[in-house]
Amino acid sequence: MSGKLNLLVAYPYMQGQTQVLQENADILRLVVDSGAFTAWKAGKPIELDDYCRFLEVLPVAPWRYFTLDVIGDPHGTMRNYETLLKRGFKPVPIFTRGEDPSVLEDYYKTSDVVGIGGLVGTSGNRGFVRGIMRHVGKRKVHWLGFTAFEFVKVFRPYMCDSSSWTSGSRFGTFDLYLGRGRMIKVTKAEMAEKPSQQILDRVRYFGLDPAGLGIKKNWHGGRTYNRILGGYSHVHLSHDIEQNLGTKQFLASTTGLETSILFDGQRLLNNRISS
Repeated sequence: MSGKLNLLVAYPYMQGQTQVLQENADILRLVVDSGAFTAWKAGKPIELDDYCRFLEVLPVAPWRYFTLDVIGDPHGTMRNYETLLKRGFKPVPIFTRGEDPSVLEDYYKTSDVVGIGGLVGTSGNRGFVRGIMRHVGKRKVHWLGFTAFEFVKVFRPYMCDSSSWTSGSRFGTFDLYLGRGRMIKVTKAEMAEKPSQQILDRVRYFGLDPAGLGIKKNWHGGRTYNRILGGYSHVHLSHDIEQNLGTKQFLASTTGLETSILFDGQRLLNNRISS
């Protein structure tokens, strides 16, 4: 049985991705985010009716989808959630940092899993994570935009998501997964000099020639070496986390190109597991 790619795509980024999602539906576990924050930053807030229509005609059935939150307005977020329920939808509600914990309890009355927002930047604030997880207990929770491995190992949330796998395309570096939960950061300068044998072997493991990372053009453009290695690495890490910790770690994608790279990484992993 093939493993599934844990993929998160936000509503504003779905356009242009439906074909690649349909083509790979056999290995897809899709979570849809409303993208409310992205739309809010762009000054184009999403209307609830539009979000409902989008969910109704989505050609690939999502495994889960989040409610349409209202940035800076928890009461508005609650109203949207209740409206979606009345219309027959079953979204994952979102509890935002700063709300009264009683709201968390209200959400669990109607949903088996609740999304927790406001976790980005909490790496130095274990108290908040510890406190919110004390309220959650053994119930299912999704950490929004937060996948710090040292936290996942301790608290083992049901779900979490992050777009950090794309850092290679933004900063000229990439994450390289060495197995057993160990991820290292590899820089362009390091590859241009003399990378360790461990790095060379791992690049080959992911099906690429290490010599290609010393070529400038392979760091720029679309399907770059660093983007591919970062994507494949996080797909493998996501698999290992689910197998060993039980947490479903979703990789966020904003373009069809990114999504296709992640699917390639999942198929490579499936082939290695089955061989």
